[in-house]
Amino acid sequence: MNYRADIDGLRAVAVLGVLLFHFSLGPFSGGFTGVDIFFVISGYLITKLIVEDVDQRRFSAKRFYVRRIRRLFPALLFTLLCSVVAAAFIFPPEEMTRFGTSLAASVLSASNILFWSEHGYFDVSSHLKPLLHTWSLSVEEQFYLVWPFALVWLLRSGRKAAVFALALIFIVSLGANLALEPYQSTLFYLSPFRFFEFAIGAGLVFLPTARSNGVMELALVVGLATIAYAYRYFSEATLFPSYPALLPTVGAALVIWGGQAKWTGLLLRNKAAVAVGLISYSLYLAHWPLLVFWQYAGVAPLSHRERVWLLALTFAIAIGMYFCIERPFRARSVSRYTMLPRIYIRSAITAALVVTAIGLQIQVSHGWLWRLGERGAFIGRFVAGDRIADGKYGGDACKKPPCSTSKERRAPDIVVIGDSHSRQYFLGAKEVLAGLKVDFYEFSSCQFYSPEYTRDYTGFTDPVLYDRGCRKARENAFKAVKNAPNALLVLGEYWDPMAMISEAGGASVPVTSPEAYYRFVGAEVSKLQQGFGGRQMIVLGSVPTSGGVGAPLSCYGNLYHIDPGCSVQPISNPVISQRAGTNELLKANLPSTVTFVDPFGALCKDGQCALITDGPIYSDNTHLSGLGAKTVMANIAPLMRAIGSQVSK
Repeated sequence: MNYRADIDGLRAVAVLGVLLFHFSLGPFSGGFTGVDIFFVISGYLITKLIVEDVDQRRFSAKRFYVRRIRRLFPALLFTLLCSVVAAAFIFPPEEMTRFGTSLAASVLSASNILFWSEHGYFDVSSHLKPLLHTWSLSVEEQFYLVWPFALVWLLRSGRKAAVFALALIFIVSLGANLALEPYQSTLFYLSPFRFFEFAIGAGLVFLPTARSNGVMELALVVGLATIAYAYRYFSEATLFPSYPALLPTVGAALVIWGGQAKWTGLLLRNKAAVAVGLISYSLYLAHWPLLVFWQYAGVAPLSHRERVWLLALTFAIAIGMYFCIERPFRARSVSRYTMLPRIYIRSAITAALVVTAIGLQIQVSHGWLWRLGERGAFIGRFVAGDRIADGKYGGDACKKPPCSTSKERRAPDIVVIGDSHSRQYFLGAKEVLAGLKVDFYEFSSCQFYSPEYTRDYTGFTDPVLYDRGCRKARENAFKAVKNAPNALLVLGEYWDPMAMISEAGGASVPVTSPEAYYRFVGAEVSKLQQGFGGRQMIVLGSVPTSGGVGAPLSCYGNLYHIDPGCSVQPISNPVISQRAGTNELLKANLPSTVTFVDPFGALCKDGQCALITDGPIYSDNTHLSGLGAKTVMANIAPLMRAIGSQVSK
């Protein structure tokens, strides 16, 4: 296939969008769409390569996949191995374990499926996933596994069959995006919902080439303009991929179609653009692990200067990878080529199996605890030893609410409702309130304190799903409370101010200050209590949190420095003191008929709040572990039993 410098120029546009977006440099909130441009380029190049080989009756699946291996695998393998070394020196066991899983998935071209399966309320920040960017490589590799065989088979019936199939793929894939719009994380990660982007590129192969330079100039200008618009005005809140993805992808197709324009084409065919395009794959591979490891090892947010230096370092690494790894594995002499497929395939499979084994070993060993010596033995008790439940999230045993602490078929003694900050007490209730039947009704990030208002999920990854799930969970919880008139009602929430809307009309709650928000909360709790006949009700306040050091076990497992605040934090810590202030405002605005319980009483003493006692108090930076749940529940159990006995009478 004839080399086209303009396509390397388009690669430069795509990768620079991604880099500037991830490094937060410039007004490019939609730079992530550069990945979609890569999908269009791949669809075009792979399809053109296969069509030309089939036309000349020389297509070989073995040769095709050897080319893909030589093009993609060496640089990917180098990136993964470097990431293993960096993670081993930087990550604590908790993050190292997750890294091991993603390492294996990346080698097996399944990281997009892994990251999709992990997505949810308790998913860790993307800045703790150094291999997150490999999701797009997995999508591309899954395309390579399906399309070559399908295209060769279709071409036996002529080009019209291939064009019809591409049109069908485009319609079905894009239509699935529109039909499954609420499932944003599914649409983002899984390859079938990205195939319409590959189809756009592949369809270009069957279009007649532009014969007029004026037409090519116009196509190129329009294409670059649409890409620029997406880079500038799209954001993480944009519904994606779905129909908005048509803007950058159709724009990329126009750029490819008109890329050889005499004058405007110089924007892509100049030496600088081509040079960046040539190293674009290495740039993409190197930039994200470098950013993640640098941020994790640092103690402060990145400054603008640091981001610029990191970008420059990314280019330096990518240039080295291109000349030392990419080119040597791709530039083999034609005379030797017939001898190489078997060697390359065997070598690639062996390397893939070795790296996969490393990833799985990291996972099963719980993040190489041996790196920590005695501290590793302590952490091991809570991640793999005899106290796993104490180290996990306190609500972990309640996988799919509603859950009950007792298997008895009778009315509950206590009904607990709220978000994950209510479910976190499940293990504590099960052990400390033995003999009582405690039912939990929960939905993460959902507010249960109001009979009329729910959370506004605008900006969530799956806003429609959260809204539907929250409303259904509240409906079930309120019904259960009404059906158990002799049960004590306990409400637990994440009490920080948040946008609320009316379930009936969608009107938002005007909140001008924290004081105004908690006055609203108090009024709504009063309505909720009255709606349940004025029964006895306990409201659980916010827990202190870890004060910003993260999960205690993760903090304690840090390799190169141990924060003295891993075990205890002062109440004066800004994060903790803010929580204390929240509890004070909440208590002051609740009706006198409601009993308020402040978890600070169980977790803080003499101005200090515990994070680790004989185990971790928190499972992450804000949720209680099993041990933390038992600690708080043991402190308030006498009060709950006393009030519960009054209700039952």
